[in-house]
Amino acid sequence: MAKPELIELDALSHRLIAELQRDGRASFREIGKRLKVSPGTVRARYNQLRKAGILEVIAVPNPWRMGLDFHATVGLRLEPGSIEDAVAVLARKREVGWIGLLLTGYDVMFEVAMRDSHGFGEYKESLWKEIPGFVNAEIFAMWDVRKFRYEIGLEAGPTAAKKTGLRRGPDRKSAKDAGRASSRELTSKKRVS
Repeated sequence: MAKPELIELDALSHRLIAELQRDGRASFREIGKRLKVSPGTVRARYNQLRKAGILEVIAVPNPWRMGLDFHATVGLRLEPGSIEDAVAVLARKREVGWIGLLLTGYDVMFEVAMRDSHGFGEYKESLWKEIPGFVNAEIFAMWDVRKFRYEIGLEAGPTAAKKTGLRRGPDRKSAKDAGRASSRELTSKKRVS
């Protein structure tokens, strides 16, 4: 799978993402007041960021309140050449929250939430048989979670792109020049919308 093109974000994009992380249900009007821009500007920028795959606003349920009391992170070791097929099997499982490909230790790691450990015991026996190239697994069962939020700290401004590695294409413009270009690009897209 090709690495996605990195896109440099301007200060408005950073501030908008930060606002949405704080409250994904806030109206464009409320966000616009806090950012001192019009609701139309917020809506256009949000749509550009969503279309570019930079963000999505979703509901994050609390699995404990839903009766899913067993949580584990599972590390898988697989035979060479079987990672993509194994990931495809895991991706179809509703109880799997996320899947990561690792550089060291394990080949794949994923999180699973279920009603109880007994249910997971039965589940894992059938799952291991389904996963192509399965060698072995290590299960890290959690007894408590102290932080359950998905939030990325963002700095406002074009220099944040340099610090976070957000950059478009192979050219190495200065962060200042790249910030101006990115701002113009997003502004011109907004006018077309």
